[in-house]
Amino acid sequence: MKSSPRSMSDVWYTGTKRMTASQRAMLEASGLSVHHVPLIQTRETHAPPPAERFDWLVVTSQNAVPALRNLTRDVKVAAVGEKTKRVLEAEGFIVSLMPETYTGEALFQQLRDVVSPDETVLFARGNLANTSHMTMLSHVEDWVVYETISVPLTPAQQQQLETVKALLVLSPSAVEALAPHLSRFNGTWYAIGEVTERAIRQVSSLPVRVPECYTMDALIQCVGEDFS
Repeated sequence: MKSSPRSMSDVWYTGTKRMTASQRAMLEASGLSVHHVPLIQTRETHAPPPAERFDWLVVTSQNAVPALRNLTRDVKVAAVGEKTKRVLEAEGFIVSLMPETYTGEALFQQLRDVVSPDETVLFARGNLANTSHMTMLSHVEDWVVYETISVPLTPAQQQQLETVKALLVLSPSAVEALAPHLSRFNGTWYAIGEVTERAIRQVSSLPVRVPECYTMDALIQCVGEDFS
């Protein structure tokens, strides 16, 4: 049964980018009062690419795309998911590989099947990205193009956390930022991806919901269904 406007539940969305109007409308239609509380911010490192020539460009986050502005577009590109693919294509890159499961591990597994031993792969990533998958390929150049910085909760936000019924988190960094204040939270976690889910389970015993498809739209739909 849908909640009345007077009893709307608070939901926190902790991503760096704002929800679309349709995503917010879906949650509000389910009786949720949506609050955008970004817990991390990113900044470019301005580090030059470690290789002048490369055959593949691998991108596992749309946050990396602004740092690629000066790269050649004449290169094969692998993207971790649909959102990253769209942002890359908006910048003129042609994405030729994207895994069905939107994880870095699945991406590198597919790359292993198509990258030749003599080809060089440039991995453009954030400083906290998982690098263990790089061992699947022979020639990978590691390029940290952005850093992730935690944004602490204000005292008012810490108090408001007590009223939150749903926490939407997109990265382990956001979980880490919330960890000192979890005694105030007694709702449900909503996470994108197995890595973020594992980070939550390390600090909380509360319920965790993860959509089958690791996208923001799927996460929003999951929350909406639970509260409708």
